[in-house]
Amino acid sequence: MTDRAGTYFITGTDTDVGKTVAAAWLAAALAPAARVALVKPVQTGTLEPATDGDEAFYRRHLNDRVTIETIESLPEPLAPSIAAERASTRVDLAPIVERCHRIAQDHDVTLVEGAGGLLVTINEQDDMTTLAGQLEAPLVVVIRPALGTLNHTMLTVEAAERRGLGVELLICSGFPDHPGVVEVENLRFLRTRLPSLPLVVLRYADLAKDGLEALRPALLGEAPPLLDGVELPQLKLECLS
Repeated sequence: MTDRAGTYFITGTDTDVGKTVAAAWLAAALAPAARVALVKPVQTGTLEPATDGDEAFYRRHLNDRVTIETIESLPEPLAPSIAAERASTRVDLAPIVERCHRIAQDHDVTLVEGAGGLLVTINEQDDMTTLAGQLEAPLVVVIRPALGTLNHTMLTVEAAERRGLGVELLICSGFPDHPGVVEVENLRFLRTRLPSLPLVVLRYADLAKDGLEALRPALLGEAPPLLDGVELPQLKLECLS
């Protein structure tokens, strides 16, 4: 293995931003050359995550080479702290962190997908930054291509930096085949404002029909250690303008 080995925390600038798609793509891209685990620490909105939830999505699109696990499940599709309170329970961070560490011991790369954005609460005192910090996991931040993403992305990166969390990679999920000025200029701005952060672009696709291959990933900037050995074409912004 290269220096990409370790645990990475996948978060997003918002809910429904494409974290689960990005997590599945990343696991699939790494699996040919590494022992990969994909973990959902807290799933809300279902008590059967293997058939209804992010884990179910992973299982539909990944082969058996990726270890998939959901640690905690709550019935209502709310922030974990709120869903737990309404279910008359509490999500404790310690057993989640312990389980993630145990999984990581048996894998080269462990991808942990959070719920919602970076400051979504897990309980009355912990949020997703607490979990990422206790896992000592660099962040993979999933962003939208559309209007508003610049503010959301910059706020997320700033919040991470203020808490001592490193950002390994940005993934722009759902990029259109025929981007307009907004989508192209958003990418151009992010490359200018955050030049040290690699950015992978995943195309919008009908995954139920075409699978993860339809995401057609491309890279802006230098590849991070996490993607060492993963062949990605460079995206030419001038060709999109």
